[in-house]
Amino acid sequence: MSLKLWIATAFDPVYGNGGWAYVRADAAGLSGKAGGERRTTAGALGPLAIAAALADVDLKTPLTVYASPALAAGLAALPVWAAAGWRTDDNEPVPDRVQWEPLLPKLGARPLTLLAAPQGADTPTAFCAAWAELGRDKAKATGKPFASAIPKPNLSKVKGL
Repeated sequence: MSLKLWIATAFDPVYGNGGWAYVRADAAGLSGKAGGERRTTAGALGPLAIAAALADVDLKTPLTVYASPALAAGLAALPVWAAAGWRTDDNEPVPDRVQWEPLLPKLGARPLTLLAAPQGADTPTAFCAAWAELGRDKAKATGKPFASAIPKPNLSKVKGL
């Protein structure tokens, strides 16, 4: 069975806090999680969401990720960055390496399809974006990182799956 994953992030550069969220569809049904971080970067949030989404997934499960162009580019570049000693094509250190590097074993050799996140109000991407904003705001208000499952009744309202 395959797994589909929608990811969204929200970042506030003024306060340096951000939120992330994912919706996961697989044989077990829908699941999701949202989280927030203080003192982070915009580029660190996507890898945090993917790591959370894949925490309990078999390494052989085919994966389809619906993501922003920046996150999809980072996922596609992971093997290249690792082979180049975590340097970019410009020989600069990979930004947010601390968040990207742990994804290598989680992604493994599994079949990976990267697709543009669907846009519009009635999409899983919009649902994730709303939860990512909540995560960002909660991290700012509490001053500490957190992660929490998205309740099943909320997940049942996701449109566009």
